[in-house]
Amino acid sequence: LKQAVKQLFFLIGAITLNSLFLRKDMCSCRKGMQIRCNISYLEEWLKDKNLQNSSAKETLEPLSQAAWLLQVKKITDDDAKEICEHCTSLSTVQIVKILNSYTPIDDFEKRVTPSFVRKVQAMLNNREDGPQLMLDTKYLFQVTFPFTPSPHALEMIQVPSSFKLGFLTRV
Repeated sequence: LKQAVKQLFFLIGAITLNSLFLRKDMCSCRKGMQIRCNISYLEEWLKDKNLQNSSAKETLEPLSQAAWLLQVKKITDDDAKEICEHCTSLSTVQIVKILNSYTPIDDFEKRVTPSFVRKVQAMLNNREDGPQLMLDTKYLFQVTFPFTPSPHALEMIQVPSSFKLGFLTRV
């Protein structure tokens, strides 16, 4: 169950994040608040189902950081430094794409200036991450099954002849 929920949460996060990268209308402070609210509903659901210790919550971290990035102030050098320190699950390309796509909806919001984007990009240049923009929505986590040893000694087990396994020999 934990592995299925983790895969499902990854899929939710990857598809939503890819939508942010593809659609400018998704890159606004209002959408960031909406995404953050929906993430908190998912986290609450995990808590209600006693799955908060599963790694499902971590699969939503890139989306959570993107939602934070949409909501944070993007003007001063301190803002740029805070973005670089906080957005560790996003690649440089992803951060720059969100900043460039940011679309103010209300009058109190301001467009992100190209100089601010360049400043953030310069601060992130020493970061070791790939040029990846889109997340792979077809990625599958490895399934693991717990090993439970049998309490019965295998030497003592008798295989019934009705199984027609006469070709097997006891070693």
